[in-house]
Amino acid sequence: MAFDAIEAAIARRADFLIIDTAGRLHTSEGLMTELKKVARVIAKRLPDAPHETLLVLDGTIGQNAVQQAKMFTAAVPITGLVVTKLDGTARGGVVVAVHEALDVPVKYLGVGETGDDLVQFDAAEFAQELLGEE
Repeated sequence: MAFDAIEAAIARRADFLIIDTAGRLHTSEGLMTELKKVARVIAKRLPDAPHETLLVLDGTIGQNAVQQAKMFTAAVPITGLVVTKLDGTARGGVVVAVHEALDVPVKYLGVGETGDDLVQFDAAEFAQELLGEE
Protein backbone atom coordinates (compact mmCIF):
# COMPACT_ATOMS: atom_id res chain seq x y z
CA MET A 1 0.00 0.00 0.00
CA ALA A 2 2.84 2.41 0.72
CA PHE A 3 4.28 1.90 -2.77
CA ASP A 4 0.85 2.49 -4.37
CA ALA A 5 0.35 5.60 -2.25
CA ILE A 6 3.70 7.01 -3.38
CA GLU A 7 2.87 6.28 -7.02
CA ALA A 8 -0.50 8.03 -6.66
CA ALA A 9 1.08 11.02 -4.91
CA ILE A 10 3.68 11.37 -7.66
CA ALA A 11 1.05 11.07 -10.39
CA ARG A 12 -1.08 13.73 -8.71
CA ARG A 13 1.93 15.95 -8.01
CA ALA A 14 1.04 16.01 -4.33
CA ASP A 15 3.22 18.07 -2.03
CA PHE A 16 2.68 15.73 0.92
CA LEU A 17 1.95 12.08 1.54
CA ILE A 18 1.21 10.76 5.00
CA ILE A 19 1.51 7.04 5.59
CA ASP A 20 -0.02 5.99 8.89
CA THR A 21 1.21 2.71 10.32
CA ALA A 22 -1.04 2.84 13.37
CA GLY A 23 -1.61 -0.11 15.64
CA ARG A 24 1.93 -1.42 15.85
CA LEU A 25 2.96 -2.77 19.19
CA HIS A 26 6.67 -2.75 19.86
CA THR A 27 6.31 -6.22 21.36
CA SER A 28 5.04 -7.70 18.08
CA GLU A 29 8.09 -8.81 16.10
CA GLY A 30 6.02 -9.39 12.96
CA LEU A 31 4.57 -5.88 12.96
CA MET A 32 7.97 -4.33 13.62
CA THR A 33 9.45 -6.31 10.70
CA GLU A 34 6.61 -5.05 8.53
CA LEU A 35 7.35 -1.48 9.63
CA LYS A 36 10.96 -1.90 8.51
CA LYS A 37 9.70 -3.14 5.15
CA VAL A 38 7.44 -0.10 4.74
CA ALA A 39 10.47 2.16 5.29
CA ARG A 40 12.51 0.17 2.74
CA VAL A 41 9.73 0.36 0.14
CA ILE A 42 9.43 4.11 0.61
CA ALA A 43 13.19 4.63 0.31
CA LYS A 44 13.39 2.40 -2.76
CA ARG A 45 10.81 4.48 -4.64
CA LEU A 46 11.99 7.85 -3.33
CA PRO A 47 15.65 7.56 -2.28
CA ASP A 48 15.55 10.59 0.03
CA ALA A 49 12.31 9.50 1.73
CA PRO A 50 10.81 9.26 4.22
CA HIS A 51 11.45 12.91 4.95
CA GLU A 52 9.82 12.78 8.35
CA THR A 53 9.05 9.83 10.61
CA LEU A 54 7.01 10.72 13.65
CA LEU A 55 6.52 8.31 16.52
CA VAL A 56 3.13 8.81 18.15
CA LEU A 57 3.09 7.76 21.79
CA ASP A 58 0.21 7.47 24.23
CA GLY A 59 1.07 9.76 27.14
CA THR A 60 -0.89 7.62 29.60
CA ILE A 61 1.49 4.65 29.44
CA GLY A 62 4.12 6.37 31.57
CA GLN A 63 7.68 5.06 31.57
CA ASN A 64 6.71 2.17 29.26
CA ALA A 65 6.80 4.80 26.53
CA VAL A 66 10.61 4.96 26.82
CA GLN A 67 10.99 1.25 26.07
CA GLN A 68 8.43 1.46 23.27
CA ALA A 69 10.23 4.43 21.73
CA LYS A 70 13.60 2.67 21.87
CA MET A 71 12.16 -0.39 20.08
CA PHE A 72 10.61 1.74 17.34
CA THR A 73 13.84 3.70 16.87
CA ALA A 74 15.72 0.43 16.47
CA ALA A 75 13.33 -0.49 13.64
CA VAL A 76 13.17 2.83 11.78
CA PRO A 77 14.88 6.20 12.23
CA ILE A 78 12.56 8.56 14.11
CA THR A 79 12.75 12.29 13.37
CA GLY A 80 10.24 13.50 15.94
CA LEU A 81 7.73 12.65 18.63
CA VAL A 82 4.03 13.23 19.04
CA VAL A 83 2.70 12.53 22.53
CA THR A 84 -1.07 12.18 22.83
CA LYS A 85 -3.64 12.00 25.62
CA LEU A 86 -1.87 14.56 27.77
CA ASP A 87 -5.23 16.07 28.70
CA GLY A 88 -6.16 12.98 30.71
CA THR A 89 -2.97 12.15 32.56
CA ALA A 90 -0.60 13.49 35.17
CA ARG A 91 2.21 11.59 33.45
CA GLY A 92 3.39 14.46 31.27
CA GLY A 93 6.94 13.82 32.44
CA VAL A 94 7.10 10.96 29.94
CA VAL A 95 7.59 13.63 27.26
CA VAL A 96 10.90 14.62 28.84
CA ALA A 97 11.99 11.03 29.47
CA VAL A 98 11.36 9.90 25.88
CA HIS A 99 12.99 12.99 24.42
CA GLU A 100 16.10 12.39 26.51
CA ALA A 101 16.20 8.67 25.69
CA LEU A 102 16.00 9.22 21.92
CA ASP A 103 17.44 12.71 21.51
CA VAL A 104 14.78 13.60 18.94
CA PRO A 105 12.54 16.66 19.14
CA VAL A 106 9.02 16.61 20.45
CA LYS A 107 6.98 18.09 17.61
CA TYR A 108 3.35 17.93 18.77
CA LEU A 109 1.22 17.20 21.80
CA GLY A 110 -2.28 15.80 21.78
CA VAL A 111 -4.35 17.54 24.45
CA GLY A 112 -7.87 16.49 23.43
CA GLU A 113 -9.88 14.63 20.86
CA THR A 114 -10.28 17.11 18.00
CA GLY A 115 -7.91 18.23 15.26
CA ASP A 116 -7.47 21.55 17.02
CA ASP A 117 -6.21 19.67 20.09
CA LEU A 118 -3.01 18.63 18.33
CA VAL A 119 -0.72 21.49 19.27
CA GLN A 120 2.82 22.33 18.32
CA PHE A 121 5.19 21.60 21.19
CA ASP A 122 6.50 24.60 23.09
CA ALA A 123 9.13 23.55 25.63
CA ALA A 124 8.82 26.60 27.89
CA GLU A 125 5.04 26.42 28.01
CA PHE A 126 5.14 22.67 28.62
CA ALA A 127 7.62 23.05 31.49
CA GLN A 128 5.46 25.71 33.13
CA GLU A 129 2.35 23.51 32.90
CA LEU A 130 4.24 20.43 34.10
CA LEU A 131 5.49 22.30 37.16
CA GLY A 132 2.12 23.94 37.77
CA GLU A 133 3.46 27.45 37.26
CA GLU A 134 1.58 30.28 35.60
